[in-house]
Amino acid sequence: MTITALQRLWSVAVPLAGALLAWGWLPEPVDPRLVATAAVLAPLGVVGSLLAIEFTVAAVVDPRSPRSSPARVLRLWLREAAVSLRLFLWRQPWRAGFAEPPLARDPHRPALLLIAGFMCNRAAWRPLLDSGRLREFNVATVNLEPILGDIDDYAEVVHRAVETLRAATGAARVVLVGHSMGGLACRTYLRRHGDAHVARVVTLASPHQGTILGRLGHGRNAQQMASGSRFIRQIAADDRGRWARFTTVATRDDNLVIPRSSPLLPGSNQVVIDGVGHLALLEDPRAWEIIAEEARRAAAAPVPQANAPAE
Repeated sequence: MTITALQRLWSVAVPLAGALLAWGWLPEPVDPRLVATAAVLAPLGVVGSLLAIEFTVAAVVDPRSPRSSPARVLRLWLREAAVSLRLFLWRQPWRAGFAEPPLARDPHRPALLLIAGFMCNRAAWRPLLDSGRLREFNVATVNLEPILGDIDDYAEVVHRAVETLRAATGAARVVLVGHSMGGLACRTYLRRHGDAHVARVVTLASPHQGTILGRLGHGRNAQQMASGSRFIRQIAADDRGRWARFTTVATRDDNLVIPRSSPLLPGSNQVVIDGVGHLALLEDPRAWEIIAEEARRAAAAPVPQANAPAE
């Protein structure tokens, strides 16, 4: 099953479950308006509850200093819920087939490959593409599938996308941009294929040191992202020499990657953003500007010495 198909199933099943529960629990005669209301509220209830648990766990395990006020936490929750609902109910299930910006065959124009994270598809990048921040670049997107596969196997998914982008544009090197698990897929690509064709890597909220919530996820890839997993230890040992080529972005209010310092690789260009959750980072103009600026710098920088694959 593709990510898009799974998202469509979720976007239909959750409202339907809410409607059925209301139909079964409401006294006769059942008011159709109340059933419709239950269908609409069901996704908000599911998403809102999960986010409340995530933010609570993050606050307990890795508290901010000073602690956030209740009003601030509520704003963070509302923003993350709004992004999550748009992403999982509408954009990813029903708007993932959009056309990418046309590619110009110009080896001097920076080429970017955008890689979405766990349970996300290319539609996660739609707000960034629509913003116009990347209009000066050649940009392509890729989905990490199979959905619950091994992150090591995503190296080949990224490799094919890199080679396709290079062939279409004439670019010798590309900038890899990964959100969440997408950043780990960038690292497995580098382990297997080296960095001769990579100018820069930008990762957004990627669990480079793992996340405690990884143990609660389903699938091989979720377990690999757990703090202390064999996968996390292995990639840390294999690609340490490449970290100077990375810009790693973390948010101090991440609700999924815990501890919140996990996205920062030692030796990388580290950027910390405040006041935004894990998925909302995808729609944050500050993150967009970091991506664009790093692409410009990579294009202007001399070609670094390539490192051989780790395996």
